Amino acid sequence: MPYLWMMILSVVFLFSCNVTKKVPEDEYYLQSNKFNFEGKKKFKSELKEYILQKSNNRVFGLIPLQDWSYNQVPAELDSVFLEYYNTNPQERSQGFLDSLYIKYRVQKYVGQTNWLTRQFYNLGSKPVTLDTTKSYASAKNLEKFYFERGYFDAKVSPSFEIDTATQKAQVKYNIQINEPSKIMSFDQSIEDSSLEKLYAETMGESKIKVGQRFDVRDFEEERDRLTKIFKNQGYYKFNELGNELIFKIDSTDDKNLHATMKIAKSQEDSIRKFKKYYYGPIQIFTNNVNDSTFHTIYQGYHLKSNEPFKFKPRVFTDAIAIKEGQLYSRESIENTRKLIFDRENFSLTALELKEPENQLDSTLVTNFYVRPKPKYDLELSFEGMYSEFINFGISPGLNLLTRNVFKSGENLNFNLRGTVGTVNNGTSKQNIFFNAYELSFTTEIKFPRWLLPFNTEKLVDKTYNPKSSLGLGLSGQKNIGLGSRNYLAYLRYEMTPELNSHVFSPFDLEYIRHTEAEKYYRIFTLDNQIKNKTQEAYFSYSPNVENLYKNQGINQNELENLIYSDDVFRKSLPKQGYKLEDYTDFRNMFLRKRNITQDVLIQTISHSYTYNENKTPSKINPWYIYFRGSVSGAYFRLLKNLFKFKNNANYIGEDQFLVGNVPYSEFVRFDLDVRKTIEISPKLHLALRNFMGIALPYGNSTVVPFSRSYFGGGSNDIRAWQAYELSPNPLRPNDRGTYIDNMKITWNAELRFPVTGILNGAVFADAGNIWSVNNESPKTEFHWNTFLKQIAVGAGLGARLDFTFVIARLDFAYKLHDPAYPEGNRWFRDLKILRPQVQFGINYPF
Repeated sequence: MPYLWMMILSVVFLFSCNVTKKVPEDEYYLQSNKFNFEGKKKFKSELKEYILQKSNNRVFGLIPLQDWSYNQVPAELDSVFLEYYNTNPQERSQGFLDSLYIKYRVQKYVGQTNWLTRQFYNLGSKPVTLDTTKSYASAKNLEKFYFERGYFDAKVSPSFEIDTATQKAQVKYNIQINEPSKIMSFDQSIEDSSLEKLYAETMGESKIKVGQRFDVRDFEEERDRLTKIFKNQGYYKFNELGNELIFKIDSTDDKNLHATMKIAKSQEDSIRKFKKYYYGPIQIFTNNVNDSTFHTIYQGYHLKSNEPFKFKPRVFTDAIAIKEGQLYSRESIENTRKLIFDRENFSLTALELKEPENQLDSTLVTNFYVRPKPKYDLELSFEGMYSEFINFGISPGLNLLTRNVFKSGENLNFNLRGTVGTVNNGTSKQNIFFNAYELSFTTEIKFPRWLLPFNTEKLVDKTYNPKSSLGLGLSGQKNIGLGSRNYLAYLRYEMTPELNSHVFSPFDLEYIRHTEAEKYYRIFTLDNQIKNKTQEAYFSYSPNVENLYKNQGINQNELENLIYSDDVFRKSLPKQGYKLEDYTDFRNMFLRKRNITQDVLIQTISHSYTYNENKTPSKINPWYIYFRGSVSGAYFRLLKNLFKFKNNANYIGEDQFLVGNVPYSEFVRFDLDVRKTIEISPKLHLALRNFMGIALPYGNSTVVPFSRSYFGGGSNDIRAWQAYELSPNPLRPNDRGTYIDNMKITWNAELRFPVTGILNGAVFADAGNIWSVNNESPKTEFHWNTFLKQIAVGAGLGARLDFTFVIARLDFAYKLHDPAYPEGNRWFRDLKILRPQVQFGINYPF
């Protein structure tokens, strides 16, 4: 570790020495702004936003990467690159760059792309030099900030620390604040009795409290809160000009304030009473033009078009959350906008709310202008990829969307996607670069309503945006785990009430046919050790079987079946000095292997629930909670009991219910994913996650299928380990095998911060593991008194490129606590700073 700190300090020193390279002689490089409090510290984390002149960002608060990068560009090229990148990207070319070389008299660069130098220019930023005028203006900003927080007599003055030898400067803002002013009384004057009643019903939600510190933000929030409440109760024009709700502050005694809220019509308004509005006629112009050549009325809505209707009326009306005669509500308008935005068949181009000409009339004519989308959309894609399974891959795809299939807003989607790539997990030929592939085809039809044999409008509110989907899929893979063919069919129902979302799947059927079962022992290397150890003991017990096996008289599976069913062999083991515990490991491994490699039917009923506060932009520290529960095999068990079907002998002669010689899987699984994002400052966020999951086989199954089991490691999990590499088994250090189990617990924490431009950074820590909870493997079984010792801990640094719509992520992680080693020897084993586990991912890991 001392070497790490020496390296970091050396890098910091190297970078720091170069920051003033291009600073003019009569100016000073601004290193930082500091805040010095004379007395109490208040709101320190918010003050940086009010400083007019900030130094460039530093990586980890130490390395001035932006300044250093900018200084790698020769000064004579600054003007060239400035004009080059201020030009439309389509006009940039080598010829244009050469013309700029000539214009700025640096002809020696003509013909050169200077690609690397331009990357330094883009990554960098011109060093900030001290401007004392901005420092004094910033001090005034800070005084205003504290004034609005109730510190009326706050004083802020800047001082400057200038080092003429190194040409560097720091600004220190000296802040003096005394006791704040408090609200000693809060009165209300509301002329309209209806508004007064509404206010009385919700006054407990106000942030303005007697005895608390004065804060302008509380009054702004109260104004917005009441405006929202009144507008949702029909008061369409309330405080439209900002003069109907005002606050007055009596500051005669500037430490003890008296506040009054007044709600009244302005003096210029001849109608003194606030008026409630109702929705009048609701018109939907389906071709985005104000034309009524074709006109129909459906459920009270007026649909108009300049050509014959191509959609059934409900395609549009199902997305309208208001009705004629209903009390106006701003919330209902926003809900309608969201519903239309979610529709795939048309888009909203305009929404008009027209007031009546007669002032005594209180109805609003509402016009929706919508534009139908094209009947077909064909999308071709080609992208490079990296996943938990594929080290490198290319993935072409084709997606065809057919809209309005049955004229009621149903959309049919065909998706064909292929991936060829390379894996390096001991299962593939290493002399072939592209040694793996995935191919999938799915077709899905989506309905903008619940697909049921009866009308669901009264069952589910429109604002819940009910949807359903039917899908079929076929996929195949090779050299990614065990090669397989997967056949899929499903029916799903969805609804999204506000911040919540529900997905209920009453029918989800998957048939998995394995095509590369012979690779099992190359992937599950620990099981291979167990198998070899037991086979050696059996060959000693029965040399004839050994000869038969070596002469290919029986195959590997037949040999394992023989060992599994030979009770005489099991009873003879103590005499051979072979531990019964090892034989138990073999039997567990045998059942696990057969269950993983055998074809299987998985039929599940599931429900998932999501609560997502990230949908609310104003939420500073949002929660995200995801829960999913599923049960597999219920329909097959029901059919078996109804028709008295009998079990058949399975691959080891045991009774099992088979469907066409394929067993169906029975298990229950529960997942809980809880996330919290904490805003430490506007540009510094701490993201936390806790995941817990458990899957328990029963009835027709002894283990959970591979695809429904848990694994540890990977770019979105515990990043110091590769996917499937993690296990609590202490007998496999440095064994890069494949491990799955039926219980998982993980904790993740990530501190996210900006670096420069689109480049962001992160410091993270991950912890967790997978366990067995059904006595399948004593060495990996979960116990409350030992599981903490089996927690894997990793940490590292990350870089993120934020392209707005997608984030490319690169993480460098280190194993801090590795449960693969014996107790007492698990911390910082083989920690190599220059050899981290590198993980690439798309978007944030959580």
